[in-house]
Amino acid sequence: MFRIQKLMIEEYEEIYEPIIVENPFTQVTEDGIGLRQFHIGLTRSKLLFGCDDFDSIDLADFHGQGGKDPEIETFELVSMLPLEFLKLNFFRKQQRDLMRIVVCGDEARPMFFEFGGHLYKRLFWNTWRERVSTIRLSQPNLFHINASSPFSSTDVHVEDEICQALIHSNSMYSYGDGSRSLCANSI
Repeated sequence: MFRIQKLMIEEYEEIYEPIIVENPFTQVTEDGIGLRQFHIGLTRSKLLFGCDDFDSIDLADFHGQGGKDPEIETFELVSMLPLEFLKLNFFRKQQRDLMRIVVCGDEARPMFFEFGGHLYKRLFWNTWRERVSTIRLSQPNLFHINASSPFSSTDVHVEDEICQALIHSNSMYSYGDGSRSLCANSI
């Protein structure tokens, strides 16, 4: 895994940015018909799209391409999209985990990507949602990206969760009068 990360380090050192999360995806139509397979990586500022291009490799001399990592031997970076120009939504439809990407200004043509892989698909879906929410909260200019479903009002947004932080809890023992009594509200 982390093919985009490897490719960025190997061939795109001047624009390298650490990949936060990366997964295989299948671009699908709104009806779920597969179009193309991608590896999509998320950084703090952009989405990176990569895919295998077997046409660029001479299959007669496929093995031993000058010591290049076999995982990225046929792998190419096809697109980089800045997050500031994207709207992201994550949702489930008919037992499928999907990511919807809309380029700002081109709302009529959304792109749908189904999370790939059989094992850990749900874990990666949740990881992507969590990472996108974290980026959204840490960078105010990305308020429009969203880790929730555009179709459901039951999703919990990070900013909507009620959190309680206990910074200085009351002491378990009372020191004022020397008596030892448990505080009722200590954790």
